[in-house]
Amino acid sequence: MKLKLKIINLDGIYLDKEVDLVNITIATGNVTILANHIPLISSIPISLMYIKDEGIKTTYAISGGTLFVDEKECKIITNAIESSDEIDFERALKSKQRAEERLALHSDDIDYHRAEVSLQRALNRLRLQ
Repeated sequence: MKLKLKIINLDGIYLDKEVDLVNITIATGNVTILANHIPLISSIPISLMYIKDEGIKTTYAISGGTLFVDEKECKIITNAIESSDEIDFERALKSKQRAEERLALHSDDIDYHRAEVSLQRALNRLRLQ
C-alpha cells in the first residue's frame, strides 16, 4: 500500500506523488511514515529526509517546516527543500564560509542567529555531497 506525499514550498507544490515511505526528522527524532500512519503534527528542523518508492531512495535537504500526517496523506510544508541533484554544492560551500566569517566577527552589527541558521542550512546541503 502506498502513501500519498505532498510537499509544498514557497513556489507551490514541490512534489505530489505516492511513495512507499517517508523518513524524516521531527521535533522528537527520526520517524518513518508509512501508509495508514496514525495522525501526527510536528515541526521539522533543518535536516535530511528521504523517501523510498519502488526500491529507489531519494534524499533531500530540508530547511525546516511542518509535518502533517493523517491516515491518507503525509503533507510537508517548508520554506526550502532540495534533492542532491538540485543543490549547487559550490554555492553551499561559499554560503558556509560566509556564515562562519560572520560568526567569527564578534560585532554588534551581525545578526548571529541569522548567521547560525545560514550555517546550519549550508552544512545540511553539503551533507548530500
